Amino acid sequence: MAVRRLFRYAITRFIFSAAVLLFMFSSSYAFDMKISPDVIKPGDPFILKVESSGSEPSAVFEGRALPQLRCGNDCYLFIGAVDVAASPGRYAVNVSSSSKSATAEFDLQDGNFREIYLTLSQDKVFLSPENLERVIKEKSMLDAVFLSKTPVLWTGSFVYPLDSDVTSDFGIKRIINKNTTSIHRGIDMRAKTGDLVRASNTGRVVIAQELFYGGNTVIVDHGIGIFTIYMHLSEFKISKGDMVSKNQIVGLAGSTGRSSGPHLHFGVKIQSLSVNPVSFLGLGI
Repeated sequence: MAVRRLFRYAITRFIFSAAVLLFMFSSSYAFDMKISPDVIKPGDPFILKVESSGSEPSAVFEGRALPQLRCGNDCYLFIGAVDVAASPGRYAVNVSSSSKSATAEFDLQDGNFREIYLTLSQDKVFLSPENLERVIKEKSMLDAVFLSKTPVLWTGSFVYPLDSDVTSDFGIKRIINKNTTSIHRGIDMRAKTGDLVRASNTGRVVIAQELFYGGNTVIVDHGIGIFTIYMHLSEFKISKGDMVSKNQIVGLAGSTGRSSGPHLHFGVKIQSLSVNPVSFLGLGI
């Protein structure tokens, strides 16, 4: 009888010890996660903050591995973006390490993007064979640029390239001749020809050339898949390959390319996705 009690005692101690060890092991690898901002709409960027001891985590959203920044010991920031064409609903970011996996979820709100109906002559809607070939080549070139990954180059928060009003919002749907839809994938800022356009942050110039739609266009690579775009310039003040600092002049505002008047089209790309520049600057990364 005493042997049985001793055996039961030993088994109980073993189970208790194993449970304590399992709890300690699991706790040491648990994720504390938070997604910001609180309200996310199509075309918005977001930040996922993950605190986890042990092995370094990774995060995947909609099939894309999210770029990572460190925010201290066992602290990681992942920068994601939602496609402007995404439907409202519940979305999840998958987070994993060598020992654990979890999901961080958020509700995507309706973008409520405005619709503008335009009537244009057919020659302004449909491209000639020569122009179509040019547009296809330029798109292929730009796609390759936006897929490139470099180390972090920016410092501090991003800023607007002009001190002026936004005249056309991100996400506006232009419905041309009742059947052709064009989505505005940046913001237009009020400008006069010759106004100074400044880099939103430190980075390397990867494009400084005349494009069919954007006219004289500058694209700056800020690292880990983040780019800023400046279109319709009248003049370049930098060249491809230059390193630029925040607020450095990259060009003069104008109306080159497919533009109806002087202004600046300012865009932001994260992992090849066009995101709302206003929302991006609001992240404060």
